Amino acid sequence: MPSPKPWVAVTATEDLPVSMNPVEAVLRGVAPVKTVPLPYSKLGLEEESRFADMFQGAVGMLVRAGYITPTLLDQLPEMRIVAVHGAGVDQVDVAACTERGVLVTNAPGANADAVAELTFGLMISLARKIPTSAEQVHNKRIWGDARHTGSELKGKVLGLVGMGQIGLRVTRIATAFGMKVCACDPGLSAAEIRARGAKPMKLEALLAAADYLSLHAPHIPATHQMINGKALATMKKGAFLINAARGQLVDEAAVAQALKSGRLGGAALDVLSSEPPDPKSPIFDAPNILLTPHMAGSTQECLDTIAGTAGADIARFLQGKRPKHPVNKPVKRKPA
Repeated sequence: MPSPKPWVAVTATEDLPVSMNPVEAVLRGVAPVKTVPLPYSKLGLEEESRFADMFQGAVGMLVRAGYITPTLLDQLPEMRIVAVHGAGVDQVDVAACTERGVLVTNAPGANADAVAELTFGLMISLARKIPTSAEQVHNKRIWGDARHTGSELKGKVLGLVGMGQIGLRVTRIATAFGMKVCACDPGLSAAEIRARGAKPMKLEALLAAADYLSLHAPHIPATHQMINGKALATMKKGAFLINAARGQLVDEAAVAQALKSGRLGGAALDVLSSEPPDPKSPIFDAPNILLTPHMAGSTQECLDTIAGTAGADIARFLQGKRPKHPVNKPVKRKPA
């Protein structure tokens, strides 16, 4: 009996969809595509094994929802490539993939426009008090209240932590608004940061100078809870914090305390340290907080671009070509 044809799995759920048309288009004639609703939560071994059964025969995986762990990989001997739906790869154990001969790719820059636009939407919302003012008008019929008075972005200092594709786009928008942009990115030289339109600064100096601090860094050990009590104490009194990168960059308890004390003038967080968030997190009770549900990349244009980018690298790999966005260099598999 012939073995089933190798196929490509797409981990998508109702809450975390993948735009399937671009994926199917780039993989047409290369491999069939099927959706597997892998939850975006840590699974017990029994539940993980149940999902592993659904992946049997898959040689590639486009991952939006779910975590790719060593124990899951050990149950997927045919898996050859894991393409992440986005730039950040923290939901994939890259080291475990490398050891097992599995290539990991990502889609850098594919969501840059969408994330930059939401970042500025959050910034303007904080500056002009749009959510609270709209709520007062709609629910309380409060009109012409002095509490609606906000501030302008022109002339303010925007500090960026991370100056990749998203930071570059945020810089261009901020410059058009008349903001002064400074940035910290250990992966870039001072000359490279200047060439991207920002003034290079060390992190501590950046924190002290920024009227608005926007995070665009990956979550790695060096950036874990980088915005903590010490960092917040360094910031200007009344400054604003925006995070549309990774929730783990921020110590939420420290941010909640800084908002309550007035050290922070406001914060807008599109990501939280655990998702779905802990309903008991102190961030929910903090004043001057704007929370959105990890929606920075949730535009149809962005979903199409990311899906097409990730799917195209799977297609290249399965056709024996070099993917455009490799993350690791997997070891060669031993012959069976």
